[in-house]
Amino acid sequence: MSSELTAPGTGPAGAAPTLSEVAKRAGVSSITVSRVVRMPDLVAPETRARVEQAMRDLGYIPNLVAGARARARTNSVGVLVPTIANSIFADTVQGLSDKLEPLGFSVILAQSRYDAEREDRMLAALLSRRPEAIIMVGSPATEEGSRLLRNARIPIVETWDLPANPIDAVAGFDNYKAGVAVAKHLVAQGRRQLAFIGGDDPRGTRRWFGFRDEALASGLAEPRRLILDRKDSGSVAAHARLPGVDAVFAANDAHAIGFMSGLRKAGLLRDGPASAQPVAVIGLGDLEMGQLISPTLSTISVHGDAIGRTAATLTLERGGERRVDLGFELVLRDSG
Repeated sequence: MSSELTAPGTGPAGAAPTLSEVAKRAGVSSITVSRVVRMPDLVAPETRARVEQAMRDLGYIPNLVAGARARARTNSVGVLVPTIANSIFADTVQGLSDKLEPLGFSVILAQSRYDAEREDRMLAALLSRRPEAIIMVGSPATEEGSRLLRNARIPIVETWDLPANPIDAVAGFDNYKAGVAVAKHLVAQGRRQLAFIGGDDPRGTRRWFGFRDEALASGLAEPRRLILDRKDSGSVAAHARLPGVDAVFAANDAHAIGFMSGLRKAGLLRDGPASAQPVAVIGLGDLEMGQLISPTLSTISVHGDAIGRTAATLTLERGGERRVDLGFELVLRDSG
């Protein structure tokens, strides 16, 4: 396997936008563009705004790797995850690091915190360090983010999802089908009043759509959906907002565990098998904590380490399949 990373063949032809192209588009000198990048306070506001607009239009990313290093390979790979606040993405980062670091690549990690504007800023910050590739959880949240990545002309790998038309390559699983699988199980279990709790990020929303559509196809009423704030660490209070439900699919294990804590406080959690639970709970991520609590947490297990290793391979090798479905597993334990 080669350790040389090559630009994707799926993006637009040609090299990445240059400083001189920005200068031409903005009608200024290259020196002025350089000043906007390095010393913006020295440039007149109107001129600065014109240059910054030209940068956005062209998808230009200033090069923060100075001098001779700017012309050399950086041997780095940028990795963008939504959060490092819990360990749901840790296996993916570990898997890609285990694959890339022995080959001499360093991993630069950034987090979007589920914020689209911050994601664009973090992508620009990573690209300004001239990485050999970008690996990110999910797909770009905005057209601006997509344009930045396409214009970079480096390998781009999206993970933890399965878009039909990735920018370059994708290693993940079908979030919609994960929602379908959970609803099918709960319906077969005899549950009738379903609910979904979690955020409104694109991957969580696809899980909700699959869950909802399968419930409706099975003749049930539309499940309730409770969107939780990202700062809600465990949704302990969520139970009070979902009276009467007998089954819950949580968008991730952290929300599921928090919800179960709320159920226990309400006297609706049993230290027994799934059939004994007044309210079934299923999460996603298969966090270790879910196996340690009582009742143990049923969950969708995602092959995070394999996703990371596959993503790393996709940055290194240009041939073969560029859309890799690594699937998921519904792991049934005592919670549902």
